Amino acid sequence: MEHEYPEIPDFIKELIDSGEAIDEIRIDREGRWTHNGEPFANRRIVDFFNRSIARTADGTYVIHYADFTYPITVEDVPIFVTGVRFKGFGNFESITLTLTNGAEEELDASTLFYRDNCLYCHVCDGRMPARFHQSPSFQILERLEETDDMFYVVICGKRIILKEKAGNEE
Repeated sequence: MEHEYPEIPDFIKELIDSGEAIDEIRIDREGRWTHNGEPFANRRIVDFFNRSIARTADGTYVIHYADFTYPITVEDVPIFVTGVRFKGFGNFESITLTLTNGAEEELDASTLFYRDNCLYCHVCDGRMPARFHQSPSFQILERLEETDDMFYVVICGKRIILKEKAGNEE
C-alpha cells in the first residue's frame, strides 16, 4: 500500500458534510459487496475491492488504490478468513490464514476471540479485524474444550480463552 493511512479526498468529505447523498459501497456481515443496495455480480470487481481495503487515520474504512480513495460502509469486518492450514504441533504449530484480501498470513493466536456465534482474529499486523467463514471456523473450533468457567482452544501451544461462562446462565 502506497500510503499507510490514505485520506478521503476533500470533495467527497464536503459532499458528506453537506448531507448530499453519495453512492454507498457496502460490505455486509457475510462479506458480500453492494453498490446502493445492489450486489456486485462481477467477481473481478469484488476481488479488486477486497484487495484495496484500507483504513484512514481516523478509522474510516475505504477502498484505496493509487490516488483513488472512497469511503465504504462495513457492517461487521472488512476482511474474512476463507481458509486455514495447520503446520507442526504444540509450541511449534503455526496456522496460515487465507484472507479475502488475497493475502496469506500466520495467525496470531492471541488475537482470537468469539462474539455473536462467530470466530474472529486480527490480521494485517493487527490493524484489521477479520471474521472466519464457516469452514475455517469449524477447523479451529474442532479443538474447543471447556472447563466449569470457560470455553477455550489450544492452538500454537497456547490456551486461548474464547468465552468465559457467566454465573448460572450457562
